[in-house]
Amino acid sequence: MSATSKRPFPLLRPASTSEAAAIADNDWSAFCQLSTLHDHWTMKPWGPGQAGYYWYITFDDPELISLVARCQEALVHDGIDLVPLDGLHLTVLSIGKVAEVSDRQLDGVMSAAQAELSTVKPFDLSIGPLTGSRSALRFSVTPWDGLLSVHRRVRCASAVHRPSSRLAETSEFRPHLGIGYINRSQGAAPLIDDVSLLRNLPQISVRVDRLHLVELRREGRQYRWTDRAVVALGG
Repeated sequence: MSATSKRPFPLLRPASTSEAAAIADNDWSAFCQLSTLHDHWTMKPWGPGQAGYYWYITFDDPELISLVARCQEALVHDGIDLVPLDGLHLTVLSIGKVAEVSDRQLDGVMSAAQAELSTVKPFDLSIGPLTGSRSALRFSVTPWDGLLSVHRRVRCASAVHRPSSRLAETSEFRPHLGIGYINRSQGAAPLIDDVSLLRNLPQISVRVDRLHLVELRREGRQYRWTDRAVVALGG
């Protein structure tokens, strides 16, 4: 994995994590400053048979699926691998490769996360507008405050049972919802122009009331996963 791919995007956090305009403007400004987009699969390589444990928020809201499908249809492009409509997700935290996490550690992480999240109330997110990153097309999500709280808690729960792992700091967390991955190096300007035409589509409100601890794998140029645990917010 390249040093660039390890850096959060956008590199700088928005001026406010609660104001939607500040978050969306920060995402879009960072995307518009890119001159080149990179192959996602090269930037973030996986070895043969590799799998990892991640905390995910997943989505199956019909309105959101319709919005994603509309954007994907408008962005049909040889250089994009579209996220399957049944594979929409927001990555919260990577715990580690499956081969490096024992069953005992995983059970401990799950139990600790249940305790940490038992006092977090479900919350709403607004999905949109469309933007992008160095190697993906994605929606801004707002506000961040509930997501940052969830990240801190599952990071704490994970760190207790994975003390030697390098877990991403909450300050590095940049919430987003991906809809497509760039599959070859290409100039950024054409896709920035295409995305700009879709930024006025209505945003979708979704409810976050649970987290999934998943075993993630790559199948071709798609991410697929199996749930290992589902933890409800507020117990």
